[in-house]
Amino acid sequence: MKTTEYQDNLNPFTAIWTRPRETVRYVIEEKESNFSFLLIVLSGFVGGLLSSLDSELFLPVWGILLLALLGGPIGAVVSTAIGAGIYLLVGRLFKGEATYTEMFRAILTGQIPQIWLFPLLLFWMLVFPETYFVESDQLPFEDTNLLSMIFFLILGVVSIWTFVVQCKAVGEAHRLSAWKGFFIIVLPGIVFIGVIVAIIAAVLTTIM
Repeated sequence: MKTTEYQDNLNPFTAIWTRPRETVRYVIEEKESNFSFLLIVLSGFVGGLLSSLDSELFLPVWGILLLALLGGPIGAVVSTAIGAGIYLLVGRLFKGEATYTEMFRAILTGQIPQIWLFPLLLFWMLVFPETYFVESDQLPFEDTNLLSMIFFLILGVVSIWTFVVQCKAVGEAHRLSAWKGFFIIVLPGIVFIGVIVAIIAAVLTTIM
C-alpha cells in the first residue's frame, strides 16, 4: 500500500490554501469519521448562508442562521453523497483509483476554503442586511456600497479557489492530475445540459 509523508502539525483548515493535494490525502488517510462530520456541519452551514445571499429576507436573521445550521448539513450530506458517486464513476473512465469513502472525504475537504467565509457572511448579514438581502421590489446590486462590493469580490475569489481545490481534491482521490479532476467534475454537467437541450429540442420539434 502506498504511504504518504506529511509535514508535522498539518492543519487541514490552513494547509488547504497552499498544499491542497497533500491536505486531501492527509484527510483521506489519517482523519477519522468525526472530522468528516465536522466538515459536513461547517460546510453545510456556510452553504445554507450562501443560499440566502441576494434572496428576499423571509425570516429574522436568527431564523435564517438556525435554518442554515439545521438544514445546511442535510443538504451537504445529500449533495456530497451524490457527487461522490458521480465523480467515482466518471473517474473510472480516466482509470481513477478512488473508493467511494475516499471520494466523499475528498469532496468535503475541498469545501474547506468556503468554510472560511463564515465570519464574512455573518458580519455582512448583521451589519449590512440591506445589501445582503434583496427587497421584494429591489434589483440585485441596486444599493450595493463599496464595502459590500469588496465582500462580493472576496466571495468570488474564494469561490473560484474552492473550485480549483475541488479539482485537485477529486484528482488526488483518484490519484490523477488536477486537470483530469477538472474534467471529471465538468463532464457530468456538460452531459446533463446536453440531455436537457436535447429534450427541449425534441419537445419543440413535436409542438411545431
